[in-house]
Amino acid sequence: LNLKTEDNVLEIGPGDGALTNQIVKKVNTFHGVEIDPYLINHLNKKEYHNAIFYEADILKWDFNILPKNIAIIGNLPYNISSPILFQLLKIKNWQKMVLMFQKEVAQRIISPHNIKSYGRLSIMCQTYCNVNIKFMVSRNVFEPKPKVDSAVVIFKRKTEDLPEIQQFSIFIKKAFSQRRKKLKNNLPNAYEKGLLEKWSDLRPEELTPKNYLQLFSRI
Repeated sequence: LNLKTEDNVLEIGPGDGALTNQIVKKVNTFHGVEIDPYLINHLNKKEYHNAIFYEADILKWDFNILPKNIAIIGNLPYNISSPILFQLLKIKNWQKMVLMFQKEVAQRIISPHNIKSYGRLSIMCQTYCNVNIKFMVSRNVFEPKPKVDSAVVIFKRKTEDLPEIQQFSIFIKKAFSQRRKKLKNNLPNAYEKGLLEKWSDLRPEELTPKNYLQLFSRI
């Protein structure tokens, strides 16, 4: 995260505080969202002077209570990592995130077009953020050992003028509703109005994020 003393940090799932212990020493304020009441009690006993812990489900939590320009870090629960990421993309008060995912999900996030791993997650992340995999994490460093390797991904929010994320997300979901069909089948209304033009006979994975921005703007 390249933290500075004036920074405010949100950690998703601080657990027993392994990362928290390192972060609180370096920043202005720390916010941790943890769903497990036992772990919340454990964290509060540490009496960090600048930390606030919230016992909550991150998918239902109100991000509006956070200060502006927050930095976000977390080893996301792998079974709900994609819904959490979509939730984080919708909020606007962060500039940088460092998150750990299952390796396969990380590869989908940074995937270029025209390959199997490319999809809605790739387009949404790459449209609104600059993303890259910082390093891989072997399953062998965990106890108990999981069945998958992991990857740490850095997200930096783009500053240019971009479409409203909820509407764009719905549009991309429709475009990928039948992955093996051509776009004219997935976006029939736009096709009938002649808005798809050169893209009408292409499959969803053949368009770049920039192409989708152009198409969304046209529609």
